[in-house]
Amino acid sequence: MVFPASASINATDLVVNNNKELPFLKKTTDTYIFNNKSSRLIIDKHTWQMKLADTEGREHYTDYQKPSFFVQGSWISAEGNSKVELKGEKDILIRISGEKGVNFEIEVNSVSEYGFRIIMRSPDLKISGIRRVVKLNPVEEIYGFGEMWNGHVAQRGQSFDLWDKTGTPDECAYMPYFVSTNNYAFFLNYGGLVKFDIGKRKSDELVIESPVGEQDITLVLGKSIQSVTRNFLTITGMPARPPRWSFKPWFWLEDNPFAPGDSSGVPSSGNNTRPKSDLNPLKGEDFIKMVRKLHEMNIPIGVTWFEPYWLDARTSMIPDPAFSPDLKKLIKELSDLGVNTLAWTVPYTTNEASNWKEAIEKGYLVKKPGKNPDKGNVKISKSGELEGEYYNFIDYFNPEAYRWWQNQIDQALALGLKGFKLDAGQDLPADAVLYGGRLGKDVHNSYALEYNRIFYETLKKKYGDDFLMIPRAAWVGSPANTNSKWHGDLTGSFTNNGLPSTVYSALSLSFSGLPFVSTDIGGYMNRNVPEDVWVRWAQFGAMLPGMQTLHMPWWFSEKAQDHYRYLSWLHTDLAPLWNTLANEAHETGAPVVRHLVWDFQDDPDTWRVDDQFMVGSSILVAPIIDTRESRDVYLPEGKWIDFWDENKVISGPKKITWSGFKETIWKFPLFIREGAIIPMEISNSYSGFGWPESKGYVTMSVWPEVKGKSQFELSDTGDKVQFDVEQTEKNITLKWNKTNNDYLFRINFTGGIAPIKIEMGELNKEFVQEFKNIERFKVSQENGWYFDLKTQKIWIRIKKNNSLGYIKVVKTL
Repeated sequence: MVFPASASINATDLVVNNNKELPFLKKTTDTYIFNNKSSRLIIDKHTWQMKLADTEGREHYTDYQKPSFFVQGSWISAEGNSKVELKGEKDILIRISGEKGVNFEIEVNSVSEYGFRIIMRSPDLKISGIRRVVKLNPVEEIYGFGEMWNGHVAQRGQSFDLWDKTGTPDECAYMPYFVSTNNYAFFLNYGGLVKFDIGKRKSDELVIESPVGEQDITLVLGKSIQSVTRNFLTITGMPARPPRWSFKPWFWLEDNPFAPGDSSGVPSSGNNTRPKSDLNPLKGEDFIKMVRKLHEMNIPIGVTWFEPYWLDARTSMIPDPAFSPDLKKLIKELSDLGVNTLAWTVPYTTNEASNWKEAIEKGYLVKKPGKNPDKGNVKISKSGELEGEYYNFIDYFNPEAYRWWQNQIDQALALGLKGFKLDAGQDLPADAVLYGGRLGKDVHNSYALEYNRIFYETLKKKYGDDFLMIPRAAWVGSPANTNSKWHGDLTGSFTNNGLPSTVYSALSLSFSGLPFVSTDIGGYMNRNVPEDVWVRWAQFGAMLPGMQTLHMPWWFSEKAQDHYRYLSWLHTDLAPLWNTLANEAHETGAPVVRHLVWDFQDDPDTWRVDDQFMVGSSILVAPIIDTRESRDVYLPEGKWIDFWDENKVISGPKKITWSGFKETIWKFPLFIREGAIIPMEISNSYSGFGWPESKGYVTMSVWPEVKGKSQFELSDTGDKVQFDVEQTEKNITLKWNKTNNDYLFRINFTGGIAPIKIEMGELNKEFVQEFKNIERFKVSQENGWYFDLKTQKIWIRIKKNNSLGYIKVVKTL
């Protein structure tokens, strides 16, 4: 990464001696220098401003002003003499005699070889606010903050308050954390209100203000946004992995999909009516009907969940016999149909639940100010949300309450549930009193982490990694305590509280350590979503790890049903890719869906492209999120193959205007990066990447570089397999390490004529049999190849081979 021009630290002390590591703290006349293996923190003794630098002395983070503290109605700064105390080998306390005789403390400790934790406080006075001003370089962009709803992913020029709240959209995963293209991460460890101004008031200042008594920050360095994110997550926890079965589509029911309704403008195509209201009676048997209906339509389904109807009261964790007389049997029936079942839940209980009395008597709920407990009477909106402010949340900070609620969760899991959809979590009252004297205002946002943690730990203990949990609310640390995330309630529209918002929020989360995202295709707030909105949303949702909807395909036209079937099978066929990316995310923190800056940070033209993303590093997606007849698509450096016409190749960097939807709604901008190697698992012909005869094989779709090499590491159900592809003027060679998989290679071959021959085995060459008929090739069980002149594809079948894999496609002698 080429950095923009910035000052360097004029201190030879920062250069690491290859034979000797510098001590943790080194003092100069004007500075304290804290040393890690890969980073340096410099604190000015006169101003107490901080800089974070690499071992070559290059600054990445710089305070622009002195840290300021709000004390008794005015802002003051730390100034004066200092004294150092050693608390631990890599834990230093600096005591400062400050302005107006006020004393301050700065505690610095090492959190990894890449970063530092710095806590600033005053032991003398009650501080009620802290402000920090960070320098923004002329060429620098800022991302993160959790799940953002301000219509932006690149946040420079914006200002906002991070305070979770219910609404449309649901703002429930704000995090005082960001990453910079100057290759550092910043985290303020405060779970309440934090205000950010990212160069809006002054273009070169990033201002952070919080009503907190001490400022506890973590600064982490890296060589790129990729490595910065990984380095930060090594401190807070790498993302947990979802189960492989979660990569089949999810369908869920809020109301009876077979109840009498109306078509609301949908083209007539048979049984496409939608329920007339949000509260049609829903029974457990309707889930069986839904699954069977989808099976009849050849639409895959792997996950469903029960909304609040499954409970006899909020939140008893006891099933309602009116919903199903035998819920355990129902869950088993769904499992036999290939569907894993989750259940809706919330972090509170009510006076109608059987566990309410015990919760009150033993003090397991958060407290109202004063002595009177909440009465537990709640008002529920038509859409299922709490209306009003309540103090019936479980106090997860209380160890006894924590263990008690784990037992409540276990009670539900005994039914056979494979996970939970965690609703709410963003409404803790600011004046609530929690265990240990905590106040709601200080943990309003971070309460979500405790909510995530208790369910994750309980599910992990029972199922290992074989479960799915989908929270609405999250905070820093949640990536290690959940294996998915959905964006909450949105309207079924192209407005800013609909489809566009979910695209921006998904990409914001990609910087915040939550790589497994999902969206309610078509939104939640209305059932009469227009067909074009549902279709465009489905195109976006199919390219996320979790593909879900509560809008039944048969509510729409036959063409829309066909398109959804196609998208759902394309999504399902990509299971080996999803699982590979999931394992990569678990190991490195890399998001599954990535803002363009992730892979193309050296290209500033990608920095503010907020409505495109990469799936892994091979697929570029530019979803249609409005009603315009065309949209701009930015293609970074490299060659990009049109997914819909693989003979069309565009060289980047280049901005193009994509107007395919003037002709049809059934396509959207989708491009394959030249050199891509994409694993698939195919059992039918719906996606166009195989046939029923593909079942049992790993289909490796390959788009070789015209002249060059590419690699891909498959990390799916067995050992990791490294694939190497190289194309020259004469040959295409494919190599892979020892494996027990059967492979079908689908190679994009633009030579215009068939290859001369194909050889197998690098040392003991063996000719691979050529098939002249595609049908014979498909049904054969022998190693062989077929060239499709019309589509310019080479198909190669290689059965199990315990030795190293090697294929040479000879194009010309």
